[in-house]
Amino acid sequence: MKKIKLIIALLVLVPILLVPIKLMSLGKKIELGNLKSYIFNQPSENNKGIEIDYLGTSCFIITYKGHTYLNDPFFSNPNFLELVSGKYPNRDTLINSLIPQKENISLITITHGHYDHCLDFPSFMPYFNNRAKIVASSSALLSLSPWIKNNKDLLQYPIERMAKPNWIYSSDKTFRIYPIHSEHQPHIGRIKLLTGAYEKPLAQAPGPVWQWLEGHTYSYLLDVMDNDTIVKRLLIASGEIPISSLEKLHELDQEKQIDLLFYPYWHKEKCGTKFEEAYQKLKPQKVIFHHWNNFFRDPNKPIQMIRSSDINNELKKKRTEGYPVSIMIPFSKTSI
Repeated sequence: MKKIKLIIALLVLVPILLVPIKLMSLGKKIELGNLKSYIFNQPSENNKGIEIDYLGTSCFIITYKGHTYLNDPFFSNPNFLELVSGKYPNRDTLINSLIPQKENISLITITHGHYDHCLDFPSFMPYFNNRAKIVASSSALLSLSPWIKNNKDLLQYPIERMAKPNWIYSSDKTFRIYPIHSEHQPHIGRIKLLTGAYEKPLAQAPGPVWQWLEGHTYSYLLDVMDNDTIVKRLLIASGEIPISSLEKLHELDQEKQIDLLFYPYWHKEKCGTKFEEAYQKLKPQKVIFHHWNNFFRDPNKPIQMIRSSDINNELKKKRTEGYPVSIMIPFSKTSI
């Protein structure tokens, strides 16, 4: 009987122990010099004055004529101990040099409720204007409710409660977004971690990693507007975009082609096929891969890639196959 109990205990413990071992080997040293030709650089003659700041993972800040849009407020890259304890160091100084000229954030989107997409939400709150709108799943908004309630001017748009999907405009009319239903990819094999959704507002903000539930996952079609004219159309993709959503995007393409597709590329096999499907359907002019950097890596340390992304070789391979793919380096900026 004791042997049987020991065997059962080992069968339970071994997979549990393998998880941190796998996570600890997630990052791989990256030689930035080898990626120089793949860094996104828009020709100046096509520049419309739209600035893009990339803070790593899926966090993008887009600014046009003094107005700012923010996607997935996360940049602090906590380590394993911090994630387990729920005690996170203050790294606001990392964004202070980027934000002052962008202190008019009028629209915020969150793709899903995992910590690596919204943990640093409170760090950006001082830069929201007094009519800022936040668009996310109901669950993500409920998880952020302890912080949101401290900003009474922040207008919430829980996507599932919308009568039907539609364009949502920033209060200054500079940006508009269209939520696109998407599906989070499995983490290990076919297993998705931290699924589930919140049904009621939380009394206090999530702490340890397991409290950050996915909720529902969305991508966002983003138009940068000048009065009623679309200056640029961008798609910030999250997870996999199912066929029905690709069909809707293709329908919206009739009004304006996608100029720039931001696509997650954390795993060359899990992401590769779905990326190619999305690209062939939408034919965007340019592509920027994101979510390839090691988001357990302190941002003050040299950048690592997620080992499974194999970003160096995948960029080379995709370019050879004719895909106009590039990346941005975390805490860098460009303009389009």
